[in-house]
Amino acid sequence: MINRMKLNHLPDIKISVANVFNINLNAYVPAFSKPNELVPQTRLGFQFDRRTTLCILAGLVYNKRVLIVGKHGTGKSTHIEQVCNRLNWGCIRINMDSYLTRSQLIGKESLTFQHRGPVVKFEYGLLPWALRRPIVLVLDDYDVCKPEIKSIFNKLLETNGEINIPENGRVIKPNASFRILATSTTLYGSQIGTFRENSAHLDRWNMVINAPKLSSNQKLKLVKQIIGKTTCENISEKIVKLARILQRLQDKGKLSLSLSVRSLLSWAELTIILNSIGEAFKYAYLNKCKKSDKLLIHEKYTEVFGSPCWIRCS
Repeated sequence: MINRMKLNHLPDIKISVANVFNINLNAYVPAFSKPNELVPQTRLGFQFDRRTTLCILAGLVYNKRVLIVGKHGTGKSTHIEQVCNRLNWGCIRINMDSYLTRSQLIGKESLTFQHRGPVVKFEYGLLPWALRRPIVLVLDDYDVCKPEIKSIFNKLLETNGEINIPENGRVIKPNASFRILATSTTLYGSQIGTFRENSAHLDRWNMVINAPKLSSNQKLKLVKQIIGKTTCENISEKIVKLARILQRLQDKGKLSLSLSVRSLLSWAELTIILNSIGEAFKYAYLNKCKKSDKLLIHEKYTEVFGSPCWIRCS
């Protein structure tokens, strides 16, 4: 169905940055008037960070390569998706895990049988498919990808980049509205399962931005959108307060796992589903923690909520 759909290949309208992204800037950016199946779904109430949003917009408008670096669960990929959503710009995400192969990205030769007999045919991979379309390609978890696989993108990341396919001698140039962005938790391979960025490859990214942490007020707004009104007094405030306490402990090295924004929102959602703040906290965060950390976490939970991890909310 995706292969058959009709895509506008160039933006045909302009939208106000101030009105759409709530950023105090008198500027207009190109956008598509009609969405298609590749446009991400709208996430109502999403809070656009000014710096991150402007970098993403610069990447889309001026065809710059943008790499967003930040802690897991901070909404890096979601931020790109929501900018694309507001512009009706198609978006595809590829998880750059260590098992990704060249044949999956570029393609491979395969043997097919026709009426004249067996024929060797080249089957294109994900990258040539994406290059031919007016879409934003997001490379998720870029620091988990092996260096030899990243080298495939070297020429593509250059200005007016393209890819060469030695197997069939083809050179594939990108669509006029094709864009490429990436997300990463680190640049220096400092986490388990990640690889240090090669300086020559890193230099090909036009813009590298550190995704900011959400403030407590921003987190509170997100939690309130999910929790809504309950009979439990100040429940949203208490959830965010505990998250702030645990984050400080993690920053001091007293906890091994931070309560990310992703886990925080999961906690809020599970609170509604399970009708229990404590059970939701257990499944969204506590069960992920080391046994040695759980006593301290439970202690802080009790301080904030006034009871152990099993209170209900109705």
